[in-house]
Formats: sequence, structure tokens, C-alpha cells
Amino acid sequence: MTGGEKLRVGTKLGFGVGSVAEGAIYIAFNTWNFLFYNQVLGLSGTLAGLAVTISLVLDAIADPVVGSISDRFRSKLGRRHPFLYASALPLALSFYFLYVPPSGLTGVPLFLWFTLFATLHRQALTLYQVPHLALGAELSSDYHQRSVVMSYSTLFAVVGGAGTYFYGWTWFSKIPGAANVRTGYPGLGLTVGIIAAVTILASAHLTRDQIPRLVQWNGSNERFGLRRMLVEIRDCVVNRNYRMLLLGLFFVSATTGTRETVGSYTSLFFWELAPDKIRVFGLASPPAYILAFFITVALHKRFDKRNTLIAALVLIVLAGSVPITLRLFGLMPENGAKGLISILFVAVFVFYLGIAIMTISALSALADVADEHELNTGRRQEGVFFAARTFFAKLSSGFGHIIAGVALDLIHFPQGARPGQVAEDVVLKLGILEGPLAVLPAIVAMFFYAAYSIDRARHREIQAALLERRSEAQRASSSQGLPAMPAIEPAAL
Repeated sequence: MTGGEKLRVGTKLGFGVGSVAEGAIYIAFNTWNFLFYNQVLGLSGTLAGLAVTISLVLDAIADPVVGSISDRFRSKLGRRHPFLYASALPLALSFYFLYVPPSGLTGVPLFLWFTLFATLHRQALTLYQVPHLALGAELSSDYHQRSVVMSYSTLFAVVGGAGTYFYGWTWFSKIPGAANVRTGYPGLGLTVGIIAAVTILASAHLTRDQIPRLVQWNGSNERFGLRRMLVEIRDCVVNRNYRMLLLGLFFVSATTGTRETVGSYTSLFFWELAPDKIRVFGLASPPAYILAFFITVALHKRFDKRNTLIAALVLIVLAGSVPITLRLFGLMPENGAKGLISILFVAVFVFYLGIAIMTISALSALADVADEHELNTGRRQEGVFFAARTFFAKLSSGFGHIIAGVALDLIHFPQGARPGQVAEDVVLKLGILEGPLAVLPAIVAMFFYAAYSIDRARHREIQAALLERRSEAQRASSSQGLPAMPAIEPAAL
């Protein structure tokens, strides 16, 4: 952004609303997808996990490819917007078809159906997520304004996720057999797919006015190909701060993915809650994200982004492990007791407060690393940098399905089970998986985030050096009689 200009609230809202799609798809996939294929359709946990793993491997290729292509893309709609428009319909259709496999499919044919549409779903999600997040990094160059932009994104993501969670369990509470029968799943998939498509298109439309002022590709005009893309990705990965953020995201993904996938099982079988009770937890995350929306920038100003990331992980670890650990020691109310829901609600609130603060901080930090990368290489590559963010967000779904699938098979969790009818030792193992074991990777993530080194002072140095470089480029263009490139100055720091 130029000079001391501030982004209009309408622009931030327009960017943020696109994240409703990500939140809705993410929560729906992690909450019900494994339950649908494993418990309802009878696919083994290992095969269900393998299907997501295959889609994840293919996604590992697509994320940096889309990021690199969108970095270089040139059109009347700029670098990012064409991808937003192109992704909406494929994302909606592929998500819907996840929940309508032909009747009678079992075993390997059902596994192949799941693999196909999980793969198509992830490819469509990549086509949207990577350019959308890169767009957010381009909207501002200010250290704190970026945190505000990403706060809008994170807030709208939880609106989509929490709304989907509350709607989904409400939907199933009205269906005989609830989430244990396939009847309600097609309607759920269709609704979530439509919501995702509409909000993506709305975000693209509401941010179109920003296209003329966004930074365009400033790297080499060398013919683009696989070799060039791999070189550019390598140049990103050698950045130490980038690696620390990636490794932190990797381990946090293991925690969030496992807890959110197994969470449906824990709510139904460990805490023995009815769907109309489970849906209440969807109301815990919006106030958590709203609080994070207002306090995260202040935390960055007082403690910097690195320390804020670590503090957020402490909240995640405590909220994720304490309730089940207390139950294991006989210190929680019995199932069905009045106080149980309140305690679990508070734990969910604190968990998502930590997730929200961590997400805002990590996204803002990634944008700062993109500035450092431009200073080191002369290239703006937000697409490649944020490809890692989208990949690790989807990796959480992969981790959740893989770990949950293998673990449920190992503890011999029955298919088609009903609450109160599962052996006590199996339920106990389920609780240990979703509680103490699931948070261990988040503890490891703290060590990587502690090694992140871009603070306010370092970011000022980077921005000053970039401004000087762009000014020199403008003077050189003017002296040669060439049209001057638009200067994208940092906002007043």
C-alpha cells in the first residue's frame, strides 16, 4: 500500500468473507467425513486414512504449482482474481460428491470413490486458497496492518466453520439415526458446497477494485517451467524464518487435525453427548475468534509475533489436554451431569482462542517473510509462501484421518457403534488419543516458533531497504526514458 494509506473497512471485509468458504469446508470435512465413511458406510479406518493420504500427496504438488503460477500470472484481473473465480464451482461440486457415493459401494470401490473426490476437492480448494491468501499479503505492507487484514480472514473463517458446525449437528438432530445413517449427508454436502462457492465469488467481486494497486510479478521473465518453479521454491525454503514457520505449522496441524477428526467420536462415545448438545460447542469458537480479532494486534505490539505464537500454543495444549486428563483421574463431572457441558464449552473456547491467535500471527508472519524474501532475491512470491500455509491447513485434515483411522483400527473401535454400547477400555483409549496424545505435536511446535526472528525492528529495516531499492529502480527507469513502475511504499511504521 502506498504512503500512509489505510485499507478501507469494506476491502478488509471483502477479503475476509472469502475465508467463510475455507472455514465451512474445513470443519465439515474434519467433523463428519471420517464418521461418514468409517461408521456409516463401513470403510475401514486405515483405508479412509489412506484415501486422504493419497489426496494429500497430490496436493503437495498442486499447492506450490498454483502459488508459483499465480505469482507470475498476468491478466486484466491481476494475478490472483482469475483463480478465485475459477475455483468456486469445482469446489462446490467436488465437496457435494464426497457425500453421494452410489448405494452398495463397499471396500475398494468405496475407497476409490473417496480417493477420487477427496483429491478433486483438495485441488479445487488449492485453486482458491493459495491466491486468496497471497492477495491478503499484498493488500498491505505494514507490519501491524497485515495482522489486521489476517484478523478479518481468521474471523470470517471461524464464522464459516462455527456456523457449519452448529448447522450440521442441528441438521442431524432432526434426522432419525442422526449422523449414524447416510440420509442427512447429501443435504449437508450440498449446503456447505453452495456456501463455499457463493462466499468465494463475493470475495473476488468485493476486492476487484484493489487490482490496479497490487504489486505485479517483479522477478525473472525466464520461460516458466518445472525447473524454474523448483528453483524458486528452493529459494523460498532456504529462508530460515520460513522453515521455522513451516515446521511449526506442520506439528500444529497434527494436533488440530487429530482432535477435530476424533472429536466427533469423543463427543458421541467418550462424553456421550446427543447431537443437539454437541452443536453448542459451535457457539464457543465465534467469541474466541472475536476476542482474538481485537487482542492479537495489541499482543504483537507488546510482545511481537514470535512470543504471541508461543503463548497461543500454550493455550492450545492446556485446553486440548486438561478436560480428558481430569476425567482419567476421576475429577470431571459424570456424563449427563449439568456442569459437564459448561466445562467442555470453556475448554473449546480456550482451544479456539489459541488457534485464532496462532493463525492470525502465523499468517501475518508469513507476509513479513515474503518481504524478507524479496529483499534477498528481488522477487515477490506471496503465492509460493502461502502455498505452504494452505498445504498445512489441509495437512491437518490428512493427519486427522490418518491418525484417527489407524488408531481406531488398532483399538478395535466397532463400526456402526452406538453411544453407551462400546467397551469401556476402548472408550478410554479413545479419550487418551484425543486428549494427552494429540497435543504432543503442538508442544514440539513451540520450539520452532521460538526460533522465528523477524521482529518489528527487523521488519522496519527490511521495508526501508525495499523502499530504497524501488526508488532506485524508478530513478533508473526515468533516466532511461522508460515508464516508471508504480512505487509500493510501506505504510508509516
